[in-house]
Amino acid sequence: MGNLKNYLGVRAALPSVDDANDPLWIKDGSGQIVGANVKYTGGAQNPYLAPVVANQYDLSLEYYFADVGSLTMAVFQKNFNDYIQFGKYNREVTNNGVTRLVEIQGPLNGSGAEINGYELAFQRFFDFLPSPFDGIGVQANYTHINNKGITNANITNVGGEGSRIPTEGDVQAPDQVQVNKLEGLSDDSYTVIGMYEKGRFSGRLAYSWRSEYLVTAIDCCVAYPIWDEDYGQLDGSVRWNVTDRLELALQVSNMTNSQTVLRQQVQDADNGGFTLPNAWFQNDRRYTLYFRYRNK
Repeated sequence: MGNLKNYLGVRAALPSVDDANDPLWIKDGSGQIVGANVKYTGGAQNPYLAPVVANQYDLSLEYYFADVGSLTMAVFQKNFNDYIQFGKYNREVTNNGVTRLVEIQGPLNGSGAEINGYELAFQRFFDFLPSPFDGIGVQANYTHINNKGITNANITNVGGEGSRIPTEGDVQAPDQVQVNKLEGLSDDSYTVIGMYEKGRFSGRLAYSWRSEYLVTAIDCCVAYPIWDEDYGQLDGSVRWNVTDRLELALQVSNMTNSQTVLRQQVQDADNGGFTLPNAWFQNDRRYTLYFRYRNK
């Protein structure tokens, strides 16, 4: 809802007095500075945003081959209309009778976004094994997604004049790096879980992995796309019901001490989408020991 604010802020940038090569300086044929340009940039919200609408199709198949076992599969297709994404575009702004072209960064609608893929899941407790191994179980799932993002050339609502279909020359910000994915979606992801449930004891060991994904099409600082590299993490827990009322447990998160690595895209997706290192985050390993007591 905050993106619907009727807000526009404009900033004016002059050439650097310490840099004679600043492209904002106007030079004559001999290279002498004879004038200066002003670059206008701004940030905006967009009260003309249309709501995102999606047509979605799903088909699933579930096979329960045992009381404690199942195999499932699903395929899906989702097509978006008026997908909302932050972008940069050029917009004419008039103040006191003077009109200037301003490069705006803000939310806008776009066309062409879609998702399709499939999911597979398996679950089984091996209750046919002799005791105490009959408490062993496994869960596994895998998801593959093909997702198509929007480009700045496909924007359909930039505000100011209400809903309209701009031409590329009218709104395209030439310095925006184009992406070809939607935010927050990995192409591939999976989880494998080993379980044990027997009597008063239970345990769980889970490894989750996802391929790289787009964090944002425009970051807060230099307005370039940010990607999160492939990431995997191992978690585990054990639980002991000492009595019907007392429970002891130990949980360990990120046993692999995995690191989150961000990369910044500096080249259009059509040209290879080249990325450079941006940031590293150490997520740390965490141990949690707890007990639970019920008085009834």
